[in-house]
Amino acid sequence: MFDRGVCRGLVLSCLGLLAACGIPRPPDSALILAPDGLIEPVCVTPPAQHPLIGSWYVVRKQSGVAGEIQTLLTLSADGKMRQQTRVKQGRNIRSELRETGCWDAPAGKLVARVSRSNGELVDYRDPVYTNTYIIERNDSTRLTYREDRPNSRPEVAQKVPPSFRLL
Repeated sequence: MFDRGVCRGLVLSCLGLLAACGIPRPPDSALILAPDGLIEPVCVTPPAQHPLIGSWYVVRKQSGVAGEIQTLLTLSADGKMRQQTRVKQGRNIRSELRETGCWDAPAGKLVARVSRSNGELVDYRDPVYTNTYIIERNDSTRLTYREDRPNSRPEVAQKVPPSFRLL
């Protein structure tokens, strides 16, 4: 997915919203763990009935990755987000990343900030744990977005029921 920092950022948030948002962190890359005394941030509640609230599912293929990348991004009404990203080849799951944190949506964008990666508190102040996406379209069933960087490609996420799980 590009250089290591971009890859990590995409995965860690993962934007990936929308999943879409990145490929899982390589097993040999280190988490940037939270320093002693750092506590989990408090999320800011978005406006009621915000159109991004819900669960969004993206499946995509990426050059150099065997199989498909699946992302389930859940944006809660309390400002919390949960993202599960996995690489699946046939029936085999090659890798999986589970992240939690906060989200907000300033003026046509989605900002996802990861505070826990696979259960570990990370140094969420590090920019690698913040991903920003430009929202191109958002309706009751589909979300089209792209990373907020030059030449990024749009991704399309489908809204799924809250009970939806990656299998």
